[in-house]
Amino acid sequence: MKELTLKRASTDICPGIKDGIALLNLARGWLKQGNAVVAIELLKSARNSVEAGRNQQLRAQILKETGRALMMQSDWESSEAHYLEAQQVFLDIEDHKGASECVRNRANMYFQKGRFADSEELCRQALEWASVVGDYELRATILNTLGAIKSATGELKEAVRVFKLCLADFESSGNRLRQGYVLLNIGLAQIELSESDEAIVSLNQALAMALDEKDLSLVEICYQNISKCYLAQKETNLAKSVIDTARKILPGLNSKALETELNLIDCQIMRTMGNLHGAHQLLEKTYDMAIDHKLHALQADVLFEQGLLEKQRGRPELAVTKLDAAANQYKLIGVDKGFRQTVQALENLKRSNNG
Repeated sequence: MKELTLKRASTDICPGIKDGIALLNLARGWLKQGNAVVAIELLKSARNSVEAGRNQQLRAQILKETGRALMMQSDWESSEAHYLEAQQVFLDIEDHKGASECVRNRANMYFQKGRFADSEELCRQALEWASVVGDYELRATILNTLGAIKSATGELKEAVRVFKLCLADFESSGNRLRQGYVLLNIGLAQIELSESDEAIVSLNQALAMALDEKDLSLVEICYQNISKCYLAQKETNLAKSVIDTARKILPGLNSKALETELNLIDCQIMRTMGNLHGAHQLLEKTYDMAIDHKLHALQADVLFEQGLLEKQRGRPELAVTKLDAAANQYKLIGVDKGFRQTVQALENLKRSNNG
């Protein structure tokens, strides 16, 4: 009788590959695909390799990528520990670019956690080291985070100034797609500042780059916000034209979220133009879409628009009901700006009814 033999399954993800550099490159490939679990195992093997023991640059890169992988898993504490260790190794070998990248990534981590002051301090340190090596692309990514901090903390004019510095660095590095996204950020800040004319210019520049680079996500966002700018200026025909163009050049639309958003803007245009019945019907359909696809922020936006519509239709009680529901939804999902805007609309409505 033949004897059965059992072989223990190998836990080595890439059996036969022991070279530290090869393992690092494989891990980076998995990280690009969003698979941090496999990447971490590969990075562990890379760190234990002979090459990592001999090559400080390689060891620092492995530590940095491990920090990145752990950040993807929201393991903030372990991630920062690896970034700090990598940062020190980079400084020991006078690699200011590597050190700057570590600090930038820590700044991004603090930004995600809402610790804006800490994030800004790290950005400034990262900028100092990036400037030492004259790396425009790296400087631009740091300035982008700094601009986002200024936007998040309400320093909108400063945000525009920083984003323009960021734009100049991306221009120097020749990265057109990133220029498009920075122009979008500038346009969004200008919208918040009620600078609609300037925002339209910035957004159209971003749109041109998005079309050149065939980035549909950026194309969609630009069209949405350009139409909103025209609507804010009461240029309803131009707003409608932008929406119609978006629907034509984005066949099938990229997402249900976009389709719902465009419907909502259409409703606002109809209301502004006095087509209250058409706006009412489309809002009902749009609300159902937001519910069906679990688009919670858009659900609140639709309720807010329904409240404004019912006020315009002379139905104040129904308007209050819709606005109350919008306020509750904004509060539930933590959209402070929407909540404040809705509370203000309710107060205005109550004052007009009492008057």
